[in-house]
Amino acid sequence: MEELRHCVTLSIPCPTLATATTIQQVITVDKELRPYDVHKSFTVEEADHGATLHMTMKATTLRHLRLALNAFLEDAALIVRTMDTFEHGHLMPTHGPLEQGSVGFAG
Repeated sequence: MEELRHCVTLSIPCPTLATATTIQQVITVDKELRPYDVHKSFTVEEADHGATLHMTMKATTLRHLRLALNAFLEDAALIVRTMDTFEHGHLMPTHGPLEQGSVGFAG
């Protein structure tokens, strides 16, 4: 196994501790695709006005680091957009009752 010699650390400010914790929990659900090439660690730090999610990523090569960092940023952006949508009620209106199917809900 190669040494994880390339490293990047991000600090993502969040409005609340719950937001930072949710982002961390959602991101860590998926296992790393290349666990021997990339490792991520997270900490959440509470502040007076919100919280900060710290993420440190280490990788064997700069290419692995770049690819994993890009995937992390895309995932984090999707999580934040989704949380914002549900928080502010921007859900699509349904016309009529919802039916629950074997896969999900249909309107």
